[in-house]
Amino acid sequence: MKKNILVSAKQYSLLLLTLCFCFQSCKDLYEDETFTAFEELPIGMYLKENGDQFGRWVALLERAGLYATLNLNTTYTLFAPSNEGVDRYLQAHGYGSVTDIPKDEAAYLVRYHLIHGVEVDLGQFQSGAINDRNETDDNLSIEVRDGGLDAFYLNGESRFLQFDIRATNGIIHAIEDVVVPLTATIADRLEERYGIFYEAVVATGYEDMLRTVVTEEVGPGGFPIKVRYRYTVFAVADEVYAQAEIHSLAELAEQLQAGSGPYDDPANPLHEYVSYHIMDQWRSFAELGAFPEGERVKNLNTYARNQLISITDELGELIVNYDPGAGSEVRFVEFDIPGKNGVVHELDNWTPLFTPPQTTVIWELTDYPDLAANVDQYRNPSLGAQYNRTFQLGELESYHWFAQPEDKANVLTYRNNRSNDGIYYTDVLNYDHLRIELGESGWIEMESPVIVAGTYRLTVVWPSPRQANPTGLCSFALDGQMLRPQHTISNTREDRVLEETLGMVTFDETTSHTLRVISLDGRLITLDYIRFEPIQ
Repeated sequence: MKKNILVSAKQYSLLLLTLCFCFQSCKDLYEDETFTAFEELPIGMYLKENGDQFGRWVALLERAGLYATLNLNTTYTLFAPSNEGVDRYLQAHGYGSVTDIPKDEAAYLVRYHLIHGVEVDLGQFQSGAINDRNETDDNLSIEVRDGGLDAFYLNGESRFLQFDIRATNGIIHAIEDVVVPLTATIADRLEERYGIFYEAVVATGYEDMLRTVVTEEVGPGGFPIKVRYRYTVFAVADEVYAQAEIHSLAELAEQLQAGSGPYDDPANPLHEYVSYHIMDQWRSFAELGAFPEGERVKNLNTYARNQLISITDELGELIVNYDPGAGSEVRFVEFDIPGKNGVVHELDNWTPLFTPPQTTVIWELTDYPDLAANVDQYRNPSLGAQYNRTFQLGELESYHWFAQPEDKANVLTYRNNRSNDGIYYTDVLNYDHLRIELGESGWIEMESPVIVAGTYRLTVVWPSPRQANPTGLCSFALDGQMLRPQHTISNTREDRVLEETLGMVTFDETTSHTLRVISLDGRLITLDYIRFEPIQ
């Protein structure tokens, strides 16, 4: 008979308050506390009752001191390896049994296979990274190979055996093997597989950046903060260079007319070429294939100044730098090669710089790497509670402002909403938006993505809160030119997402642009994104 244990409200509150500490501990904090719902079982007890399939993993949970944690009344997604998979892990690492594994290693293994706070079911699986990070702050990935449901793999190495096993506190997915925690950085991946390209990365001074995962810094208030970095790299294999008669770093530099250096100079053509193959956020293959509604071409910023990589959906296939007039294109050889600090996509062409076409640009005003690095729940689609992160002046390089008074608190807040927050979740882009309170006559500035020269119609999209009287009066200026002298953020009907045309602009060169938003009444300004639509 299964035992139901009741706990007091006080005990339950204490359990929830201390939950965040349990994953760092090798002592099982909850070995005497269990939650069950009638004849159903929480994850830990389910695994133990099915010991013929998961008994070795239960032993690992107990070694890590985390077995009872998985019986708590919260929400988890667990990827649970089979007994045979745990045995293979033990043999590969020279352990005679689970008890030979150091407790810290056992705890890290468990945390790597566990996502807390959300149920990620089969319906959410697609090739690419899982948005919700696991308990080691990493993105696990799904690889779908030919073969239907028998060909789903976690991190490309462990095949799924069973999906969506329901427990009272989450979902279990049975997998064939233990997934070895990812430690290799992007630089490691390049060094392993891409000789000439890796040499170019080293020569241009990008190696240290692509080896960095986390830095510990001190915030404006004197508090320590950890900043997590993620990058995307488009890599080129040596055999692809060979097809272009490039057999060494020297020949690549010669092809680019880069001379003898210095190659770490941003003005050097080799430095510009390598920069062109790096983006400053994690862009999985699935994200690369997400286009604005009605569009099938988009341009993406790179580290190279004012240089864009073009992505096209051509008859269901993603193609890089597609030029139908010239009949040229670059295709993916392999994608979503994971690194601890990002992802690598391999291309079938050496991919020199390319002049992209005009496209619709969606400038999401939360789309900055320093903001993403400093936000714990950046664009998380599965929040259990609303998430807010308020920034102080100088904490981010991507936003500059002058508030009234100058030391005003709560000027800039990043908000990510949960699914029951209505339009703030369902109708805004990527579940998030900015909330700005500058005081009367205060202003804030942001730099746009690089935009191809041409004429565009500009439209602002924002979540408009319901108010008894119109508030959030502001104006917009681009590159010092007024676009809209007065704009009202709130409305008197209901919370809804609105859009308004700001005007037409013509850009004479391909570059980024500076938007200034000026507060006229000092009240709340909410912003989602700016849309640039080409006018032919």
